[in-house]
Amino acid sequence: MGCCGQTTSTASAGSGPTTLDTGKRVNYTQGMLLGVDDFVQEQAWGIARRHELARELLGYGTVRGLQVTLDAGTPRLRVSPGMAWTPSGTPVCVNAEQCCNVNDWLAAHQAEFKSGLVGNPAPLSLYVVLAYDACLTDPVPVPGEPCRSESELLANSRIADCFSLTLRLQPPPQIEEDAIRDFADWLAKVPVDAASPPLSETDFLEQLRDAAQAWLAPTSPSPADFMFGSPPLGLDSTDGLLRAALRLWVTELRPLWRARYGCGPNPIPPGTQDDAVLLARIDLKVFTNTLEAAPDVSLSQDERPVLLSLRMLQELITQNPAPEPGNAITEERSFGQASTVGSSTAYARADHSHGTPVLPDLAGDATGPITANEVVALRGRAIDTTAPAERDVLALTAAGHWAPAPLPQAANTLPAAETFGATGSAGTQASFARADHVHPMPVLPPLPALAGDVTGAIGDNTVTALQSVAVADTAPVAGQVLMCQSTLPSVGPGARPRRPNLVWTPTTLPTADDIPVAATTAPSGMVFGSASQVGTSSDYARADHQHGLPLLGGDVQTDSGSELTIVALQRQPLKAEAPNKGDVLTFNGEAWVPGEGGATSTGPVQVIAAGVLEMTIANGKPSVLATFISHAFKARVRSVKENTAVLGLQLNELPKVKDGSVRLDHIVLLTPLFNPKQPPVLAYLQTLESAGDGNNLAADIVLLLNQGFVDGTYAVQFQITRIQTPVLT
Repeated sequence: MGCCGQTTSTASAGSGPTTLDTGKRVNYTQGMLLGVDDFVQEQAWGIARRHELARELLGYGTVRGLQVTLDAGTPRLRVSPGMAWTPSGTPVCVNAEQCCNVNDWLAAHQAEFKSGLVGNPAPLSLYVVLAYDACLTDPVPVPGEPCRSESELLANSRIADCFSLTLRLQPPPQIEEDAIRDFADWLAKVPVDAASPPLSETDFLEQLRDAAQAWLAPTSPSPADFMFGSPPLGLDSTDGLLRAALRLWVTELRPLWRARYGCGPNPIPPGTQDDAVLLARIDLKVFTNTLEAAPDVSLSQDERPVLLSLRMLQELITQNPAPEPGNAITEERSFGQASTVGSSTAYARADHSHGTPVLPDLAGDATGPITANEVVALRGRAIDTTAPAERDVLALTAAGHWAPAPLPQAANTLPAAETFGATGSAGTQASFARADHVHPMPVLPPLPALAGDVTGAIGDNTVTALQSVAVADTAPVAGQVLMCQSTLPSVGPGARPRRPNLVWTPTTLPTADDIPVAATTAPSGMVFGSASQVGTSSDYARADHQHGLPLLGGDVQTDSGSELTIVALQRQPLKAEAPNKGDVLTFNGEAWVPGEGGATSTGPVQVIAAGVLEMTIANGKPSVLATFISHAFKARVRSVKENTAVLGLQLNELPKVKDGSVRLDHIVLLTPLFNPKQPPVLAYLQTLESAGDGNNLAADIVLLLNQGFVDGTYAVQFQITRIQTPVLT
């Protein structure tokens, strides 16, 4: 045996740390010299006993007050004055209302939770926790060595009881509180039966140990629950078993789950961080950019441990006494009474019984006394009183009542022979034909021969056609199939031709070598002027095959890329030189070359104007756009009727003719510009008028289609050449 105590360290005024054993008190002896350590030891022993009394016999939690509330519309907390006991048994008193701004706390402690925020706003839970705190007060002078500092001349003479009210990210552990709730809840589910227990005490305690097995055979980490599952069905408890359950709690389970302060293995000193009481849990959402709480803050005090006074427990027991057994009972003497909950606080004894009324006589399908009744009908239909015979059944008669009737029997007489052409009959016998009965059949009369696709006698027929299409009488060989082919009937000379006949003929299917395949060689190139050919290859041409086209030669030639190039005009070479704006083709005696011309030329042959006329029709309205190359001009639409359009062209201030003794002739070259999206257009000169000694020209150009004009653009390129011929006198 040994001593039960807890060794702690403390500090006394004017001295260093003192080691204390809360299981020891001072043994005062006459002549004994008492010092600070002795008084501190005596005080520690007394405090430990008071804490031990509260901790071991009363528990811990809120005793009064300490209500936590939230100010409306703001994340501001308030805690009312009150008192609580911590798990070590230390009383904590809050003598005035306390308040806290959650946003200020978030700003000051952001390093502790900011990295764990997920989302915006992010959920966060805070816990309001109350703990004991001791404050040294009332400094007094103390003797000591000389040359001390001012702070060493004084020592605190009192220790004040204070409190610490904080917000935490984790709640303080309250294992014993949660275990008490779980154990009591498990026991409350076991019905109490004052009669003989269905289980022995050993079996009952075994059920309790099974529920707490995870703690009795501990693993790491600790289980999340204390009493697992619910009591087994049929488990009942008596007063004696309830005492055994409480004894198991005290001797085996509470040592596992109690707060480890004071006497016991591995004690925890009072005043540590876990020696605190949970008051409330706050669930809020924090904006990650400002670290401020959203307005919708929720408050829960469900997990707060509460400690009732003994007076409250006494009153609760007085107001809710154990029920007494009832000594009176109401007899039930009539049927059809309504159910009722009752109002008596007494409980019915296990062997009670209710009186019952006299049994009535039955009426309806069953009549007479209950203990000697008779069935006289089935669902309102009367049953005949005729005595039944063996193997009879109840059958509904034509009169609508039930009567005994025999079941039909299997016939023992031979069935009648069948007759060709006879009429069927339902029969009149009550007996039934056996499943394996046989009717004798008459001898078959002579039958006619078959005709149609199948011909010949019934017993020796031949298929000569399929759906009226004849089958050839050619003997087939192995592997052949029937193929429908046409044949021409033979006719005499001068006879009128007849339609071909269809015949199913044995035919050999083509082999794999006879089936055509895709060609793998390119087709031959095309030759201009060559004759068409059927070909001799048995392969088939692929869908995307191409025939090469021959290259063009002469004035217009093509290269391998199918690009067209004009290299000559009427076999006269066209020199490959880049032209400039306004140049014209001029024959130099050897080839056509680009050179200066048009309005700037002063020779006898001049290109005086060139350009493009574009007539656009949009929504039926025509307009014209003129693009000049060598001389400015004006153009307008004179008329558009069906498939004919007339465009007017006006050229002014043409180059003047220096020599007046010449005759002026004009050549107008019109070239329609092809547009694949529009029908082809034909252009010709309608009129050409000269005025002002040939310095002004007016021309009407006609555009002609093979259909009516539609919305689109129609273009023609023109060139006007002036020829000066001297006039001989």
